[in-house]
Amino acid sequence: MSFLQRLKGRGVRSDQTLQSSEEETAVDKVAQLDIDVFQTERTIVIYAQSAGADMNDVHVSIEGDADIVLIEGRRIRPEFIVFPKSKPRGSFFTEECVWGDFYRRIILPESVDIEKAEAKIKNGVLILILPLLKPEEKERVKLKITADKRRPTK
Repeated sequence: MSFLQRLKGRGVRSDQTLQSSEEETAVDKVAQLDIDVFQTERTIVIYAQSAGADMNDVHVSIEGDADIVLIEGRRIRPEFIVFPKSKPRGSFFTEECVWGDFYRRIILPESVDIEKAEAKIKNGVLILILPLLKPEEKERVKLKITADKRRPTK
């Protein structure tokens, strides 16, 4: 099943069919990605918390008129580091981290230069560096100024 099908709660997983209760909660399983968006006069920078996501688990695309960013991916709890051979037996008594699929659609205030856009993950943060398109220089039109010969009325 595609990522967007899971997001919309439709479709069938390859390993099992969705039960009606699972269909109702499928959208709940996709978290909205937390972001910060910073803009300078030349660049938009997006910071997204992505702890647990590998660059291979994250997909970024720019759509529309180069003014919509889609980020989707998966964060995986790194249990394999502590328990490399098998899944541990036990239960969580506190569970605050958000793991699993995430998605975010960001409408940008201006179009960006897709050819120069960069994405990287550093210290658990996805960083998108999106240079703005240079505004096309608009043609200047000089207007001829003429004197108004009418007298103002009192």
